[in-house]
Amino acid sequence: MRIWIAIFVLSGLASGQTTLDRLGRTTPKSSFMGFLQSTHEGNFVKATNYLQYAPGVSEKEKVELARQLHFVLDRGFVGNLDSVSSKPEGNGDDGISPDRDTVGAVVGAEQSSPVVMIRVAESGQQVWILSRESVAMAPQMFSEFGFPAVERLLPRVLIDHHFLSMPIWVLLSILIALPLAMGLAWGVLWILVRWLPARWEVSRSPKLPAVLFVGLILHNMASRVLGLPLVYRVWYTRVLIVLWLMLWVWVIFNVIGYADRRVKEYLTRNNLSSTRSILQLGRRLVQLLVLMGAVLIGLKSFGYDITAALAGLGIGGIAIAFAAQKTLENVFGGLSLLSDQSIRVGDSCQFPTGVATVEDIGLRATRFRTVQRSVLYIPNGQLATMNIENLGQRDRILFKHVIGVKYGMESGGMRGLLDELRVLLEKDDRVSAEGRRVQFLKFGTYSLDIELFAYVLTSDYAEFLKIQEELLLGVMEIVKKHDSDFAFPSQTLYVEKGRLEMGGENSLEREA
Repeated sequence: MRIWIAIFVLSGLASGQTTLDRLGRTTPKSSFMGFLQSTHEGNFVKATNYLQYAPGVSEKEKVELARQLHFVLDRGFVGNLDSVSSKPEGNGDDGISPDRDTVGAVVGAEQSSPVVMIRVAESGQQVWILSRESVAMAPQMFSEFGFPAVERLLPRVLIDHHFLSMPIWVLLSILIALPLAMGLAWGVLWILVRWLPARWEVSRSPKLPAVLFVGLILHNMASRVLGLPLVYRVWYTRVLIVLWLMLWVWVIFNVIGYADRRVKEYLTRNNLSSTRSILQLGRRLVQLLVLMGAVLIGLKSFGYDITAALAGLGIGGIAIAFAAQKTLENVFGGLSLLSDQSIRVGDSCQFPTGVATVEDIGLRATRFRTVQRSVLYIPNGQLATMNIENLGQRDRILFKHVIGVKYGMESGGMRGLLDELRVLLEKDDRVSAEGRRVQFLKFGTYSLDIELFAYVLTSDYAEFLKIQEELLLGVMEIVKKHDSDFAFPSQTLYVEKGRLEMGGENSLEREA
């Protein structure tokens, strides 16, 4: 493919608008790229239309100045052509005159000079051309570039013959420099990773993305010194920007992965496994933001206006928020549950309809296992507004019973019974001393009621049931020991002796 096609495509994509001038000088970028296109085609006569000359310069001198400027730009230009303005009015934020726009600079060993575009009136329209000062610096810096000592030692065929607008020897040197740059990059990175502290837990061998990126930077520096044409360097710079962004995305993703592993280890040690859901979501959101940022930075580096993209993302985000209102409500409800730690996986929760155990806290809904072993799904948005009694976060479990003993026990016997029941609770170190009590509560309808109130020092309900069983068996033994028994619903009916009209005197006493 001819080089002018690539330049034309580059210029067209960058400008983003229809060029009115027949030479494409409507914007600073299209004019500068038009000059490069003409010089790389070897049409230096056409290239003179993109330059501003001092008065009295002959046509022959104009062509020679265009040739020298082309050579100087190829060897010494520094700047990002993708950042050059593609607007007819130029870049108004560069702090210079509105009719002037800086596109870069030519840097030599002894001096440097800015490359400036200027807007002038020509044939009734405003066009951009390279300023007189930029053209005048070409002869001054022409002698600083080139390799006369090297070229004297090379065969003429490598110097006189060109391929892709480059002398053959320059192209070969650039190709040979690529593996050399990669090898040097690998050696530099190998030394660097050996110096890093062991606690950083990084690989002790250089990774391919880092080697590729550093190697291409070194190769880009060598190519610039050797004289890689500026138009190729535009694409080369784009490749470097993409690789640079890929490298940073790779580095940030590795840092996120390292932090994720550390946090998971902490959660495992502290029995906070339910927080992994929010951790996983946070990791994905950060990675998504990193990718979006890399894409936007890349577009900005390539000269695209990302203001519209940011506005589109904002409008799109609002539209998605309205369309997925319930989904977002559930997601934020899940985040609230996970961050507040109000319920955790494995907790038993009391609902108005019964008791269920938390099996999983997702981003949309929470899964419970009921006592009937069925699965219950509750949307997080609804769960966040419910009143839930979390039985799994109890530090102790209440032991409270009211026992009734039969009537007929004297006060002394009742005191002895109460004292032994109190001793039963006091001697058991699994029962908390706080709030512990045994009280003769009241005279019931058919029993003498005694209340036992205490807290068992466990949060495991199965263990609590075992302890409660032992305590209740102890209560039974104490009651039997005091020649009493537990009362049950009954009543006593008394009928006094009286005279019956039909059968004489009878008396009946029945107890039921």
